[in-house]
Amino acid sequence: AAAELVEQTIATQEDKKYEAKDDSELFVLDTIPDVGVTGLVSKKRKASVAEKLNIKQGKKNRISENDARQIKKIMEKRSKEAIVAFATASHERAIQRKRTKRVAGSAKATFDLWDDNALVSGETKMVPVTSGVSSRGGTAPIEFQVVSKSSLRQDIQQPAKLSKKTMMARDKAKARARKAIRVEPAQPGQSYRPDVEQHQDIIGEALSIELRRKEAIDYKNTPLGGGKLSDETLALIVDESDEESSDEEEDVEDESTKKTLKRKEKLTRAQRNKQKRVKAEKQALEERRRKKKLMHEIHESKKLQRELRQEEAEKAERREEIRALVEEKKAQPLGINVFEQRATLDPINAPSLPVALTDELKGGSLRTVKPKGSLLTDRVESMISRNMANRKVMNIKGPIQGKRRMKGGKGREFILA
Repeated sequence: AAAELVEQTIATQEDKKYEAKDDSELFVLDTIPDVGVTGLVSKKRKASVAEKLNIKQGKKNRISENDARQIKKIMEKRSKEAIVAFATASHERAIQRKRTKRVAGSAKATFDLWDDNALVSGETKMVPVTSGVSSRGGTAPIEFQVVSKSSLRQDIQQPAKLSKKTMMARDKAKARARKAIRVEPAQPGQSYRPDVEQHQDIIGEALSIELRRKEAIDYKNTPLGGGKLSDETLALIVDESDEESSDEEEDVEDESTKKTLKRKEKLTRAQRNKQKRVKAEKQALEERRRKKKLMHEIHESKKLQRELRQEEAEKAERREEIRALVEEKKAQPLGINVFEQRATLDPINAPSLPVALTDELKGGSLRTVKPKGSLLTDRVESMISRNMANRKVMNIKGPIQGKRRMKGGKGREFILA
């Protein structure tokens, strides 16, 4: 009985303790959802940078993900005042860049364009520049030049720089280019008061050009065969007529004397065996000849090797001669002996060599000398000789393919470089 009384007393005290407390202390609401149940978890979307900054985005002013990351880093590292100052400075630089952009024709030159050693005006800076000369003693092939700071500014439009590949290609082309003489000096015999021997030499050159022109014109105007049939052609025409008549007579005789061919008789077994033996002996003879020829070629191998070595040596010597001739031609500058070269290629249309005759130099005064040649012709021929212009090809008819006529190609126009 005492034990039951003690239990009742404890239960009563426990009830009184919970009854005296508030409901908020006794009960706790579970606000965490069950992850295992699908559809109950709703992830909260993070606010973008544009939403945080209250920026309206459109099709033109849309902030990319990369820009958003950069803006977020700036906002984390800098304060609000620093960000505002940074944005204001960027806006001012953009306005200044638009104002200082160079417009073609608006700038006024205050320096000598053709003076490489002219002093640079304004603030200057020393910068290393590639010199293009091979390095010496392990040093870099560079040199220091003084340039204006305005030429180094990024907010001003600067002249385009050529790539390294283009510069190397230009250097190689310049190194391979043949030397050229822009203006060929006149020969001593072309003076208004020349030496007698030199004057006769230059007249001889002019005469050779004219004789070459006359030969070319005579050859062009001469008809083929001298304008009449040769004796051989006449004899050939007569023989052809006789052969035609004889062929007709032979055809008539062949038709009249045609005989029927006899039927081939059947061979006996002995005859067939004999044919087989003859055929086998012929094949054996051919095989012996082939082996004999092979052995002869084997014994002649040393002779063949010697002949091949001699032939290769001759070819190498010929190649060396051709290479020497090519090098000699490349060593000769362009623009010399223009009239002689033109007379060699086209003697009919080649201009005459400008030289005064002996009768025209009797006065000995520069005012009485008649002018020779043409300055325009001389300049054009010089440019053609230096590969700066193309020569017009005359009297060349393009090939015809059906109803389509092919147009003229390279070398059929006259273009000055």
